[in-house]
Amino acid sequence: MHSDKLEDYLKAIYVLEAHEGVAKTGALAQHLGITPGSVTEMIKRIADVSPRLIHYRQHHGVTLTAKGRKEAMSVIRRHRLLETFLHQTLGFGWEDVHAEAEILEHHLSDRMVRAIDRHLSYPKFDPHGEPIPDGNGNLAFLEGEKLSSIAPGTRIRILRVDPSISGMLQYLDEMGIGLGTTGIVESIAPFGGPVTLRIDGAGADHTRSIGSAVADRIYAVTQILEILK
Repeated sequence: MHSDKLEDYLKAIYVLEAHEGVAKTGALAQHLGITPGSVTEMIKRIADVSPRLIHYRQHHGVTLTAKGRKEAMSVIRRHRLLETFLHQTLGFGWEDVHAEAEILEHHLSDRMVRAIDRHLSYPKFDPHGEPIPDGNGNLAFLEGEKLSSIAPGTRIRILRVDPSISGMLQYLDEMGIGLGTTGIVESIAPFGGPVTLRIDGAGADHTRSIGSAVADRIYAVTQILEILK
C-alpha cells in the first residue's frame, strides 16, 4: 500500500505523537480535516500493511513503528526541503510555502530531494524554524518553550512557529512578528487569555496582544530575565 493519503497519515501521526505521545483518532481527524469515522477506517487499513507501519489499539490511539517513523521522516524531509526551496529560491512568503509543499511532497524522487538539499547547502531548518531531517532521519533541534508558557518579565527570541492554523503566518507578518523577533513577555492573561509581547525596535506601537491559540504555536528561547517596572 503506497499512496499520497498514506503519507499524509504517517506524517500526521508523527506530528501528533511527537507532541502528545500518541495520535488519537479524534486529533488525527482534526489535523487532517476529515471525519473520525474516515480516520478509523484508514487506520485499520494501515494497520494491516506489511511490514507494519503503525501500532493501533482501539480507544488508545496510534503510534509509529520504526518502519513507519522512517517513512514519515522521509515525507517530512521532502516537505520541509520544498518549503525552504520555495522560500529561498523562488521567493514565496513563509505563509504560502506550506500549502504548495503539501501538493508537491508526494511527487519528488530521492534524486531530486538530494539535489534540492545540495542546492540549498544542506539547510537544517525550514522557513518556520522547523528542523529538516537529514538523509538518515536525524533532526537538529533548537531548545524552545511555548510563548504561552513563558513567565512575564522574560526576554525572548522567537525560534519556531507551527504553521498549522490557516492564516496565522500572514497575521504574524502583519504584526511584525517572525523568526528572530526579540522582545519581552509583559503579561499573560489568566484562563487562556492573550499574551502581551513588547517587541524590540517596533517604535511607539511596541506591544502586541497574541491570542492563546497562536501563542501555543510560537516557540521561543529565553534570553535574560528582567523584572518589569
